[in-house]
Amino acid sequence: MTYDKDWKLIDMQAAAMLDCGKWQEAVRLYRQALAAAGPVADLYAGLGEAYAEGGRIEDAMAAYQEALALDPENADGLFALGDLYFELGQEQQALAWYEKLLSRSDESAEALTRIGLVYAARQDFERALQYMKQARQADPASAFAAAGLGELYVSLGQPDKALPLFEEALRLDPDDPHILLNLADLRYDLGDSGGAEKLYRRALEIEEDIPELHLALGNLMLDQDQTRQALGHYRRFLELEKAPQSGNLRKEVAALAEGLEEELAQTSQKSGKKPRK
Repeated sequence: MTYDKDWKLIDMQAAAMLDCGKWQEAVRLYRQALAAAGPVADLYAGLGEAYAEGGRIEDAMAAYQEALALDPENADGLFALGDLYFELGQEQQALAWYEKLLSRSDESAEALTRIGLVYAARQDFERALQYMKQARQADPASAFAAAGLGELYVSLGQPDKALPLFEEALRLDPDDPHILLNLADLRYDLGDSGGAEKLYRRALEIEEDIPELHLALGNLMLDQDQTRQALGHYRRFLELEKAPQSGNLRKEVAALAEGLEEELAQTSQKSGKKPRK
């Protein structure tokens, strides 16, 4: 395939590849754009996102650092580095990057929410709640802040407070698959498996490559004795999940998937049907 030599068009093509989950092609295109344009902060930020999508965390961090060296106020780079450190369990480094954004009124609600999530991960729920409430005050129309506070209330075992926050977040941003996933998880936990499945399916239509979504659907399908469908979602989870700290979970899901494959093979042999992959 031939790409336009104009680096801005190459940048658009790279972003399109990333949206399709083709992170390796996106990396190639971002590098092509950088070769044509020279150092551009947004291109390095895009390259970092592509590497992160592929699980190449060190390369992603290096690309984001390049973006910030060129533009120290680049919000995408600041948030992304904080998120990567958070995913790696390096919470103090994550806080340092998020705190750089607190002085910016246009980013403060998101930064406060992320800081709250870090403290929640540390089990410091009092400080987490403080930051989450500040985020809501900073931007009452932020779906991210509403959903973040909802997640905190779930962690605190207060689903009655979490549910209206997730519903509000969904009203503010009806097409956010992560909000749909959070609300579906809560409805599932509250015993509304039918409502949960509708929300999971809606999220899947919006964004197919969220590993947690496939894990949730796999569990739901297994509850309904739809073994083959459950296996498909577990396999997709294993394809997508690349976070370094998810090793134990991957092992559990892989063992479960292997057991389901054996179960399906035995059932097929008894019925005389050939097993399908």
